[in-house]
Amino acid sequence: MVTKHRIFQVVDSLNIGGSERMSVNIYNTLTKNDIDNYLIVTRKDGPLSNFIENRKNIRFLNKKNTIDFIAFIKLFRLIKKIKPTIIHAHQTSIYWILIIKLLSPKLILIWHDHWGFSDLLKDSDRKIIRKLSFLLDGVICVNIKIKTWNLEKFKINNKSIVYIPNYPLLKLNKINKSESNTILCVANIRDQKDHPNLLNACSLLKKQNIKFKLLLAGSLEDEAWVEKIKKLVVSLKLTEEVEFLGAVDDISKVLSYSDLGVLSSVSEGLPVSLLEYGLAGLPVVCTDVGQCKEVLGDGEFGWIVPAKSPELLADAIKESLENTELSKIKSKKFNKNINENYGCYGFLKKYIEYINQY
Repeated sequence: MVTKHRIFQVVDSLNIGGSERMSVNIYNTLTKNDIDNYLIVTRKDGPLSNFIENRKNIRFLNKKNTIDFIAFIKLFRLIKKIKPTIIHAHQTSIYWILIIKLLSPKLILIWHDHWGFSDLLKDSDRKIIRKLSFLLDGVICVNIKIKTWNLEKFKINNKSIVYIPNYPLLKLNKINKSESNTILCVANIRDQKDHPNLLNACSLLKKQNIKFKLLLAGSLEDEAWVEKIKKLVVSLKLTEEVEFLGAVDDISKVLSYSDLGVLSSVSEGLPVSLLEYGLAGLPVVCTDVGQCKEVLGDGEFGWIVPAKSPELLADAIKESLENTELSKIKSKKFNKNINENYGCYGFLKKYIEYINQY
């Protein structure tokens, strides 16, 4: 796969998160395939930095706030020096890049839209990006709902708005399953991920005398929400069952000793954590949000339940833990689906075909 382009990815940070993880995955994949590319981090380094395999083309701007003029000048000078042909901006980094586009209109600007609240998008949402969408040359969407919304709202050629699924990159450890039922939820602890739904489901499981351990792996930066979740753990008498891992640098290690992957969100784009569950061979229980149902083959490869339904979530978790034969069948099919349809080379092929049209 060959491209004439020099690609300039721009992301806010290297903290644990879906868009951040994808920016690192894309950088590693492009670099391995000898495609000229850079990764520009506007704000700060973070745990995902440990997974960058070749740091030669990584740059940090150390942006302190929204209107950090010095950091913006650094970005502008980098672009003038390196002369990328494509700027690939992830999520909120788009706002600075729109200004760059005004200053350098010949640059090709592609926005990678990871919008996690795709299930909750309204006609009135995202006013700024809608008004400035005429500056975009293309949009990569992580699910069909986002693509459909963008097709209706953005003022660009519809052929330039595409859906390309996310993909995971993991260095998997040998799977050493625990003797207990270890449930893993990889999701930053914030409102959208609806941990109360999961905790209420776990409370129902405990009342049925089902033994389990719930591991919550995700950022604890939203302190007010984290405090609310911790209080709920106490009130539901789940302090012995629930462990807060915080942001995990090496998620492959945690995956290796988990028995079940769960997501209980009210909205998603295409969660990288779901793809990682599949790559690690875990059975999965997930709410029917974003692109999750498609990834799970409409339930053939895992359990799909409605959002905000702890009773149905508990039932699905119980079945997945107790019906080990069915879990094994579903997880094997899921693993095959991820490897065949959500791998790095599938992404790379679609991505190169997409940018080569410019």
